[in-house]
Amino acid sequence: MSKRNYNVFFNTHTVSGIVISVALYIIFFAGAFALFKQEIQFWEEGKSISHTERKDINYDNILSSLDEKHELTGRDLRITFEEKSDHIFINMTASKDTLATEKGKTANYFYADIKSTKTKSYIEQYSLGEFLFRLHFFQQFPVIGVYLAGLVSFFFLFAIVTGVIVHWKKIIPKFYTFNPKTILQKVWTNAHTALGIIGLPFQFIFAVTGAYFALSVLVLLPANFLYNGNQTKLLENLRPARKSYEWVATSNEKIPSFNSFVKKTQNEWDNFHVTKANIKNYGGVNMKYVITGELEDHKRFVGLGRIAYDVYSNKVAVIKDPYTLNYNEDTQRLLTRLHFGDYGGTFMKIIYLILSLITCFVIITGVLIWIESRNKKSMTLRQRLYTAKVGHIYLSICLSMLPVTALAFLFVKFANGYFIDKQTSIYYFYFITWLLFILYFRFKRDNYYTNKASLLLGAIFGFLIPVSNGVVSGNWIWTTYFNQQYEILFIDLLWIGIASFSLLFYIKTKPTIKNQSAFSKAPIDYKNLTALKENLNNNISLIKNTIPMRTKISLLWIFIAIGFIFHHIYGLATVFFNESVLIEGSTGETPFWAHQWRILMEGLALTFGLLTLEVSKKWFILTSFVWAIILGLFNVYHIITAVIYEASNISEILILLLLVIANVFLIKNINIWRKETA
Repeated sequence: MSKRNYNVFFNTHTVSGIVISVALYIIFFAGAFALFKQEIQFWEEGKSISHTERKDINYDNILSSLDEKHELTGRDLRITFEEKSDHIFINMTASKDTLATEKGKTANYFYADIKSTKTKSYIEQYSLGEFLFRLHFFQQFPVIGVYLAGLVSFFFLFAIVTGVIVHWKKIIPKFYTFNPKTILQKVWTNAHTALGIIGLPFQFIFAVTGAYFALSVLVLLPANFLYNGNQTKLLENLRPARKSYEWVATSNEKIPSFNSFVKKTQNEWDNFHVTKANIKNYGGVNMKYVITGELEDHKRFVGLGRIAYDVYSNKVAVIKDPYTLNYNEDTQRLLTRLHFGDYGGTFMKIIYLILSLITCFVIITGVLIWIESRNKKSMTLRQRLYTAKVGHIYLSICLSMLPVTALAFLFVKFANGYFIDKQTSIYYFYFITWLLFILYFRFKRDNYYTNKASLLLGAIFGFLIPVSNGVVSGNWIWTTYFNQQYEILFIDLLWIGIASFSLLFYIKTKPTIKNQSAFSKAPIDYKNLTALKENLNNNISLIKNTIPMRTKISLLWIFIAIGFIFHHIYGLATVFFNESVLIEGSTGETPFWAHQWRILMEGLALTFGLLTLEVSKKWFILTSFVWAIILGLFNVYHIITAVIYEASNISEILILLLLVIANVFLIKNINIWRKETA
């Protein structure tokens, strides 16, 4: 390879890796725990686990109970079974019958207990495992989150390919010459190469499957042309079990037992077990049962089977033999199994967990190599400060995930049963705690300290997790072992293992390692602000020729507050042209959430605008800066969703665009103010 090509691939690998590093770290760290989503839920609830064989479930009893509560006639139902417990997930569409009541026209999604038929809403059943699973693909960012995860996966694939090209000739030598006692940058470089190549097949699988799942919209674009734009036909071929049928009329016949159809399907093939079921047009003359299952793992790696029945005639409408492969269906199932480690049982998931955590280490070493290599005396102070700042931010976000996640396990254990809206409580606790850790480590400006503190706190909180399980739920390790509650026992042992390794790394990380860092050899004197300002050539004097800084900041806050008010007014444009504004469930009183949003948006902006004129304390400037960034992210998200869902409301989009621009100016000016008074 020529030197030019090598440099091109090396720079491409470095840049793509640095850009996605933080997001990729979050994906792998959260994904490692998401592998045990169900076990985490069992641990959190602390109850004994019950599992009923699917062929022994009384489905008719469950459907009868649901019919009383939700009026099933005219609905399509999708039923998914949990692998190890007696919970089923039920997704029901609104009734297609025009004669249905308002209750029947409401779509629902909830969990149901197989034995008691009691149901829980999604937010009532929400767990930390579900949170980490969703964080794995950034679903906490509505609409754009999953696409962001897809783009990260795509660029990760790019970084893998260029990384293999760059390191190809050095892989074997670095693997065998790895020595943790050499200079720091060489240790990280060798570890980055050696561990990266160990996890390469796994990382490649994750990059490909992750990009496929998260960017399936783009993947399906070419296929859309093959179907002449008929997306309904395309999706029917990709997911035939979800095919929808037109509603004709309500049947006067008694609905045949669903139990008998499940048993009939279960017995159709040896070693076959039911995993999902769809009921189409419940109670209609063309009602259908679509029952899906799989062969046992030891029979086939991918063995999807499905039978669709015309309910009243008892005839088979469609059958998919699990021993006969279908490209569309089985390819998707193959990708799912590879991505989630859904094969080989717990042992395979542990392998996935270890490889995920190794990948996190590879990402961190990549960032550290970049930081070390860019802290040279030949570089300007501005460049060194920028590199150091990026490093502090990256490491504070990534490394603090360990203590924050451990702390979240303690939170859900002690708070279990106290919050009806578990989703919101977990959101607030995890993200606020994480933000506090990030800010503290960021402004501590010491990567060595960030690493040590994260390891120590992760170890302490990790060891407390099994203790909390014993104190709160009575599920001490020996109790769950003798009661054969291995899923709960596994989470305790997992955290004991993680805490032990964290403590070991904490002890092994000596101050001498810090002395090897380029920042120790050529330190940046943050306390000497005057010299820093001179070297940074921060042209603050220009500001004197314009509006005074604090006045400008105050005006920008007020502009944003007024902008939000204009946005509300412009958002009502469709009301002037006869669109209804009645929100479902309205009682005539403004709900608390509406006040909450007004205070967060207009109220805080006006408050900051007022206080900027009177307060110049460091804590206030820092608070203003943080809130301006959060507000900026919200405004960017807001305009993206407005373009997607309200593209025709041009005036509203314009005011949102102005808000984003004002927010950028605001962040920039507060940052200058912050540096000037630091």
